[in-house]
Amino acid sequence: MSVQLLDTAAKHPFSVVGLADRAWNSLSEAIIKIGWDPITRVEDNEDFKAELRVISDVFWVRLCTMGDLGFAEAYMYGEVECDDLVSLFRVRFLSEDMTYSCAIFKDLDGDLKNGFPISSWSGGHGLKRLIPKSVQSTPGKLNGMNKCVNEASHTCPPNQEELYQAQIRKLKHIIQKAQIYSGHRVLEIGSGWGSLAILIAQTVPNTYIDTITLSVQQQTLARERVAHAGLSDRIEVHLMDYRDMPPEWEGAFDRVVSVEMIEAVGAEFLERYWEVVDWAMKTESGVGVIQVITIPEARYDRYIKEVDFIRKWVVFPGGFLPTLTLLLQSMRSGSKGRLIVDSVSNIGPHYARTLREWRRRFLDRFESVIVPALKREYPDVMCGPKGMEEIEVFKRKWIYY
Repeated sequence: MSVQLLDTAAKHPFSVVGLADRAWNSLSEAIIKIGWDPITRVEDNEDFKAELRVISDVFWVRLCTMGDLGFAEAYMYGEVECDDLVSLFRVRFLSEDMTYSCAIFKDLDGDLKNGFPISSWSGGHGLKRLIPKSVQSTPGKLNGMNKCVNEASHTCPPNQEELYQAQIRKLKHIIQKAQIYSGHRVLEIGSGWGSLAILIAQTVPNTYIDTITLSVQQQTLARERVAHAGLSDRIEVHLMDYRDMPPEWEGAFDRVVSVEMIEAVGAEFLERYWEVVDWAMKTESGVGVIQVITIPEARYDRYIKEVDFIRKWVVFPGGFLPTLTLLLQSMRSGSKGRLIVDSVSNIGPHYARTLREWRRRFLDRFESVIVPALKREYPDVMCGPKGMEEIEVFKRKWIYY
């Protein structure tokens, strides 16, 4: 019986399955023969062109089974290469959710003036192959890409102070919106690295700030920065969950501020979050400012059903981005209607340039700063037998982001 089964053809040569199988095999052989040459070009017009090179057949499996996330992971693992990720997103090769919000407002994209080429640092350069040497071909082209990214990084260097000044402007905007005045006691939910608490204390006299975090690393560095600024008598950095505040903090704060912390709260705890904010603020005169990354209403239903690249791999693993509507609804129910929205500011368009500045600095400092830091922090992985591959995956992940 077993011999008969083994001798029986798996697919009839003229069946739909058989024809599909032969087509797949022909395509696979073509991919292998092509090697470094482009497998496909994606083009919208003269401005947006991208070239994909499929390095491993696993790419197709990921793309077909996981869509956008599959493409992202294939790029991370070197199974597909692209010379211009930005153009690829803008011609909508992937789903409409994969958008690149740059050059929306010309006054926010001054770094793209003077003919600076976006494609010179948009995802295809300075990378190393992650496949066996026996399959690699034309390494000289990769070296050319390395040269290109170096030229892109240094030919038109950004002002190193611009990003810092932009961050300070954002923090000052939050302080202004919160109307923090002398004598106020401020609660900050989510310390970060202490920047906002320090700026409040430095710019508004006689203010006292309690800032809370769940990160030991954040608490340690924030305390060091506070001490270095000579503000330890006015800023206290607590290692504390926002749901575990001491009873004496009820109604104790004139102002409550929180910057990009609510993304880690989760949909099921949003009402509880607002309940705590309402509980901590003074009843009659309390004011709060919350800065949060939101997701467009039209994308929400799909977003909550799927795991995307950001949630799985980047800043907030397992995090949750609410919509503006969900924030307002949960605020009303969590505070029993006591919290009232005065205004909403959209600073999202500024983020596109921020990402570009991060990417320039990331590539400029990767070998000199980031690689040594990775080896210090994760010696077993980054210094192990596959350390160089892990470092390259890390690099690709953040370039994709």
